[in-house]
Amino acid sequence: MIPKVYLNPKLSLYERRRQLIAVLYERQSDTVGNLAFEFNVSSHTIRNDIRILELEYPIYTKIGAGGGVFILDSSRLQQRWLTVRQRELLMDVCSVLGDEQALLMKSIIGGLSP
Repeated sequence: MIPKVYLNPKLSLYERRRQLIAVLYERQSDTVGNLAFEFNVSSHTIRNDIRILELEYPIYTKIGAGGGVFILDSSRLQQRWLTVRQRELLMDVCSVLGDEQALLMKSIIGGLSP
């Protein structure tokens, strides 16, 4: 499955990193090459993003056979963020809410997104 991020190659640095960590939480692991393809950036860019994200999130990389980018299993149990699908569903719900309710819902979604 190719995430929506590939369809929008104009993501800001901040948004790309937010979506990258969300993808890792959802999948638990992936390869640098696959992530680079999906986010329409170079492997070098993904490696830089991972280095920055490692400072705040329990992720690590492994080189060689069976290698890739991983999120620590114990952190998945403590995750308090929405999955990509949950976030998309709630954003869709916002379209039927009034302006004030939609703003409130979007602030809640923002607080539960990595």
